[in-house]
Amino acid sequence: MTPTRWDAVVVGAGPAGSVTAMLLARQGARVLLLDRARFPRDKPCSEYLTPETTRVLERLGDGMLGAVEAKAHARLTGMKLVTPDGTEATGRFRSGPGYAPPRPYAFALPRTMFDQILVQAAVRAGAELRESTAVDGLVWESGGVGGVVTREEGGGRSLLRTRIVIGADGLRSVVARRLGFRRSGPPRRIAYSAHVADVAGVTDVGEMHIGTRGYVGMGPIGNGETTVALVVPATRAAPELTQPDGFVRALNEFPKIRGRYRADRLTRPVLATGPFAQWSRTSTADGVLLVGDAADFFDPFTGQGIYSALTGAERAAHVVGDALRADGNGPVPAAALAPYVRGRWQAFAGKWVLERLIGFGVGSPRLATRVVRRLARRPDLADLLVGATGNFIPASRVLNPVTLAQLIA
Repeated sequence: MTPTRWDAVVVGAGPAGSVTAMLLARQGARVLLLDRARFPRDKPCSEYLTPETTRVLERLGDGMLGAVEAKAHARLTGMKLVTPDGTEATGRFRSGPGYAPPRPYAFALPRTMFDQILVQAAVRAGAELRESTAVDGLVWESGGVGGVVTREEGGGRSLLRTRIVIGADGLRSVVARRLGFRRSGPPRRIAYSAHVADVAGVTDVGEMHIGTRGYVGMGPIGNGETTVALVVPATRAAPELTQPDGFVRALNEFPKIRGRYRADRLTRPVLATGPFAQWSRTSTADGVLLVGDAADFFDPFTGQGIYSALTGAERAAHVVGDALRADGNGPVPAAALAPYVRGRWQAFAGKWVLERLIGFGVGSPRLATRVVRRLARRPDLADLLVGATGNFIPASRVLNPVTLAQLIA
């Protein structure tokens, strides 16, 4: 193995990794971006960009917002919640006192397209991309992480030296697991997702169907296709849910979905991911920083993963860039990365609390039904909740005692 030195090695070329690599490369850092897959590639995901993500893409520049808009042939104007007894409530992406979405809709597009846009932007900025390259282990130097050992598709191995390893490798982060950082807790859920053509009744509103044994999220992604995710307790995970017939049978357990899907209309195989409710006990160490799902992932119900990945990447690149410009040649010390930890807390604390309350709430059909009935009577509250999960309304607007009491009264 021939050692090579980099300023930063980013593990994982999804949204968090590609944007971190792009922003660091723009600052003049020598960046290597690694991914075990070859692009374009599919990922199990809601494939929905919250309205506030539009502002993030605009900040990132390099024509990315325009590229996404050109590829996103579906736009969502709100979200519909459906309970086991059929109660429905719809919230819209509307302006209100003191807040407004950048546009009255959100983009939805396949991850094959979205991730490719971001990867190409990272390469244009000067990052080197190596596909079909897995990270097998970490290399230690001066008490910190000073590199990675990789394995290429043909079996070759390389030792890559770097001042910082950025773990952006998702829910099952190799970087976090090698460091012993990964933690998990309840509720343990597994998601099965697919693309299906010619689904009946699909509109410009995303749908979340809550059941007694899980939930389903669905929405258009353009060209007559719908992305659908079935999320079930880990105890219910089964191989047949990855098969078209078994997947559609499980969807038919939800009353207002029954009959809308056909097993012969799947346009992409069913992909599985999970279990969720995983996080890392810390997001930094000497020579290491974690971003995106590698740092924290609870539940996909609110669909905020891509927004969190992009905004986390912005903060990571700012802090790492400053640290790399400081004196030193060895692993970046954790102390220099402390602003990232503080910044994540300030940016995401309210989101984390709201996400967890909703995640646990959908596990209680009785509570979920009570809340959705209230939202059906109070469209203003439905808009508020959908706007908060759409990231253009501060989570604190929902988390204050008066609003919480109104939701469950």
